Amino acid sequence: MIKFNLDKEVSLSFYEQIKGQLLSAIYCGKIKESDRLPSIRELAEDLGVNYKTIRSVYLRLAAENYIRIVKGSGAFLQKRSSEDTYEHMRRKAIFRLLGEVSERAGSLAIAPEKFAVLLESYCTGTNLRKLCLAVVDHEEEAFIFSRELKMRVRGVEVSSVSLDQLQDDGVDRTLSQSDYLLTTSYHLKEVGEVADRFQKQLVEIKPSHQIYTEILAAARHQKVAIVIRDKQTLHASMEIFMNIYYPSTEKQFWIAPIDSEELITKIIAEADLIFVSPMCWDEMRKRTPAEKSLKTYENFISDDTIDQLRELQLLG
Repeated sequence: MIKFNLDKEVSLSFYEQIKGQLLSAIYCGKIKESDRLPSIRELAEDLGVNYKTIRSVYLRLAAENYIRIVKGSGAFLQKRSSEDTYEHMRRKAIFRLLGEVSERAGSLAIAPEKFAVLLESYCTGTNLRKLCLAVVDHEEEAFIFSRELKMRVRGVEVSSVSLDQLQDDGVDRTLSQSDYLLTTSYHLKEVGEVADRFQKQLVEIKPSHQIYTEILAAARHQKVAIVIRDKQTLHASMEIFMNIYYPSTEKQFWIAPIDSEELITKIIAEADLIFVSPMCWDEMRKRTPAEKSLKTYENFISDDTIDQLRELQLLG
């Protein structure tokens, strides 16, 4: 079974992503000759995309002789001749890709030797510029974002700075030694003034919508709770979830700070699934029965922001 990964934030349409991932599975041998592909309806329902999108992908792959569609039976991977195997097609596709990328690099006035070095650094993470980052936000967000950046961007040093600490003399050294200050859209003006004072560039942390989509999808069928540490985080969470949550489900839903004892007790007793801030994980795991489902936040930062930081590492 092919596992698809569709991303709403990239520039490629779902059609292009699905077709590309099917071709990749074909080239890599994950789909064997004469294998039956999922039906158009099955795949559309599984991925949550329009039936016509999957139909268009299948018709295009059939027109390009990758699959054959048998009415009443389904779609099957096309058999190839011994001179025209999928491995041969894969080699040709790789060679064509290298030519296209090299030509594009030349049009950007990048010498072949320089491009080879850049490509190696991009793929392996070697010879990247060292970046010192300071994430400035409410304590919980600063902690979560800093933790995620350390996991997703190789070779960066990340400091977590609470907005409440900005008046402390001790934090000045951290900010002055950082290459970039990062914060969310809620605090751009405030942190921007700090960045100007230290003559640092400000980078906006744009949120990934994946976490919201995951929580809302779960909330349509289960009683879901979100547990956070910092009450100052509560306003943003309420604004995001309450504005889009209630129209989509009748299931019970909670957002609560962990020190709200009565509400946390109710959540532990009644919620089917509890999303827990990393700052609260250990405490909630101790308090919650083993059979109760807990999940923590992952990938809260958009790929656009991660790519921006990687670009700064690679190209300065």
